[in-house]
This record gives sequence, structure tokens and C-alpha cells, in this order.
Amino acid sequence: MILLPLFLGSALAAANAEAPAPAALPAVASLSSLSALVHDEPAAEPEEGVWHGSINLGMSKAEGNADIETYALTGKAIRTVDIHRYTLDGLWYYATQNNVRTQRRALGSAKYDQFFSEKTYIWVNALGETNEQAAIDLRWSVSSGIGHQWRDDEEWKINTEVGLAYFNEKFDTGAKNDYLAARVAWDIWKRLTDTVVFGHFAELYPSLEDANDIYGRGETYVEAQLSARMTARLSWIAVYDNTPAEISPGVNLKRLDNLYLLNIGWTF
Repeated sequence: MILLPLFLGSALAAANAEAPAPAALPAVASLSSLSALVHDEPAAEPEEGVWHGSINLGMSKAEGNADIETYALTGKAIRTVDIHRYTLDGLWYYATQNNVRTQRRALGSAKYDQFFSEKTYIWVNALGETNEQAAIDLRWSVSSGIGHQWRDDEEWKINTEVGLAYFNEKFDTGAKNDYLAARVAWDIWKRLTDTVVFGHFAELYPSLEDANDIYGRGETYVEAQLSARMTARLSWIAVYDNTPAEISPGVNLKRLDNLYLLNIGWTF
């Protein structure tokens, strides 16, 4: 997630160049082939003023020497009215092994954009997160700034944003932390084939008070359209905290949490 500003620069250059589409990678080609087998009609273009997005569900169960259950739910919805754009997205993940909870986490955000030119807008964003295994009782932030929409067409969608944020963390250990931070974010969407798309989103919150306090999260995914309303989505979700909870004197939890999901989704 932290490495991908390099990819952003190359994507911006590629998006504005006239070049033939590259050959699909084997994994992408397989997703495309699967999609082509069951795809029946193109999805309808979203109407202005109507919420549109997707809900993705994944689950697994194992029985025998180990009884394991996992459940994952992700979703995103966008509504555009004239110069106003509203975005909601969220994640919920839950896992047990032998009836003992091993994972419980949730994350959500809400963002409002108002365009004051064709491609440039001001934004306000709110973020909330809880993660039992990372000892996060509640992590939240409110932020605002300016964004630019470099591309928004059928082949590319590229946004970048910068602003200021108030960041607050409360750990299960009782420790608390809050600070003024910058917020830097980017969102990239690329159509690979008629039925397969690639996406990447990330946001970073470097503290303006302590250089060690850095938080970031991101998602990278490949999504195949199976029918007009059904999708298959392979995603990597990463959350990074440079100053994780201290569970005992001198012993801290890991900085990076990774979650890999293969979900079936429905669009609306």
C-alpha cells in the first residue's frame, strides 16, 4: 500500500498516452474467460441522483480436526447529484476456530465531494474502525481538503486528494492517542477487458506532530462481471499503523494487517 504512489505516477502517465491495450495476464485472462461463460448482458449505466455500488459476500467453513468459520462483507455506494458526490464504504470480517473467536474487525467511511470546476473538488471525509486482534477499541478521523479527478471515463478513473485530518485512537489496553495529521489519498480504476476491471485505493495519515505516527489503509482488487448484476472479486485489504498497540512493556503488535478475500458480489 505504501509503495503504490510509484504506481500512481506511472498510471497517470499511461492514462494520458495513446497506446494499444496490453495482452491480459494469465490470471486476468482466466477471470475474463469465466466471466464470458456466464455473462449475458452489459450492466446498465447508473442514473444521476440514484445510489449505485456493490455488496460483496464471502464465507468459508471447515470441519474435522479444526472447526473454522469465516465471514466477510464489504460494500461501497456512490450517489451523484449535479456537483455533489456522496460515497459510503465499509468492511466487516469475523472468524472463529473451534468456537473461539479469532478475528473481529469492522471499518467504514463516509465522504462528501463538491465540485467547483469540471475536475477539481473540495471534500469532507469521516473514518471509523475497530479491530479486536489489533487491540483497537475505536480509531476514528475527520478530514477535509481538495481533490482532483484526472480521468473519469470508460477506461480510466483516477482521483488524488490532499488535506488535513484530526486523528484519534483508543486501544483496548486503555492507551489513547490523538493528533493533527495530513491526509493523502488516491483512487485508481482501470478497465482491463469488457468484463474485468482492476482497482486500487489508498489513504495515508502522517502525523504533523510526531513523525512516528503514520496510519494508512488500502485495497487492491480485480473484479470480473459474471452477469448484469453479479461479480466475482479478488481483493487484498491492508491496514498499516506505524505505532501499534503495546500489549506488554516493550512488546508491540505488528504494524501491518493483511486480509485477502475472494467474494461474490451484487451491483445496484
